[in-house]
Amino acid sequence: MDTRQALILLVDARNESINRQRSSSTNGNQQAEEQADAFSERYENRVHNPQEDFDFIELALANELSIGRVMKFRPRKISPHTYLGSGQVQEVSRALQSIPNAIIATNAPLSPVHQRNLEEAWQTNILTRADIIFEIFERNAHTAEGKMQVELARLRYQLPRVVGIGKELSSPGADRGTRGGGGEKLTALTKDQLRRRIRKLDAAIDHTRQVRELRRKRRRKARLFTVSLVGYTNSGKTSLLNALTQSEAAVAEKYFTTLDPLARGLTLETRQRIIINDTVGFLHDLPPELTAAFRATIEELVDTSLFLVLVDASRENVDFRLARALAILEDYGLGAIPHLIILNKIDLIDEPEYLARLRERHPDSVAVSVRTGEGLDELRRLLAERAAAWAKRASRVPAKAR
Repeated sequence: MDTRQALILLVDARNESINRQRSSSTNGNQQAEEQADAFSERYENRVHNPQEDFDFIELALANELSIGRVMKFRPRKISPHTYLGSGQVQEVSRALQSIPNAIIATNAPLSPVHQRNLEEAWQTNILTRADIIFEIFERNAHTAEGKMQVELARLRYQLPRVVGIGKELSSPGADRGTRGGGGEKLTALTKDQLRRRIRKLDAAIDHTRQVRELRRKRRRKARLFTVSLVGYTNSGKTSLLNALTQSEAAVAEKYFTTLDPLARGLTLETRQRIIINDTVGFLHDLPPELTAAFRATIEELVDTSLFLVLVDASRENVDFRLARALAILEDYGLGAIPHLIILNKIDLIDEPEYLARLRERHPDSVAVSVRTGEGLDELRRLLAERAAAWAKRASRVPAKAR
């Protein structure tokens, strides 16, 4: 993909600081108001953290965008038409004049009406946070199942954004020569065709779920201790999988390199055989369409015996990322499964005092470095202890009852 220059709009959308603006007219504005309400409800309990701004800029860079300028807004009222106020819309228009051919990338929770009206006002394409994540997922989906899951999520996201009928059908930004928004893929499709494709993908993914369930039943019968590596994307899960199992799964310093679950066997020093799963990276506020599409992947975690929750200890806001990762497990109904916190990439920490403070805040964690091997022996020892305790408990329970 060619690098695209982008104007980054960071919008602090804390619900307590914003009142949704109502229009006096009811006919032409009803749809806009309903969509604004629906999309704002998704953020009703959102608490803004400065780390989220940094994460968004990292996402943009991961999607091969060149950052031309960053602008930050905190609207007092949400317009049902343009989300931002008229003065803010004009300010962005002036800024675009100094960045030729720039697109807009924003973390604002735009409704389809917001996005369409702003693209008309600015005469350029807008990439929402969801669009950026979809593009990254599309590039990294390599298996048939992964591609189906991403396509299903993209179509569900795009369906309410499609305007027009027949061959005039498009989505915001579709005629401006950019990838964002996926409109070029939707031109010449009708909404009925999109819905048929969604149903077909749903059926195919449901079939995959049934196959996965058969595999899980075999694993339950075999009574294998299963470890799942979870955590923020780019926290080093695949590298740790390779280090523990001597495998060679693809590793890259990029977001969402692993979309399809990877399972590898490991024989511990106690001669007990266990399974280690690598999973798709976590990201806070993942588009719900992607969460729904990847439910088959998430269901793979149900029979996990132990979660290794990884965090890049060399980065800022370690506690924030750990809290989000654990909250995501709770959201998926997996919070009751035992977990072990792994402070990864400690070789990149220059201050020993900083690592000591991290370990004080997380006394049951294991600090490791895949690159130097530090901490891996301790991790293997803990895995052996946990696996032995699990096997002892499992031996008391009939296989059909598990």
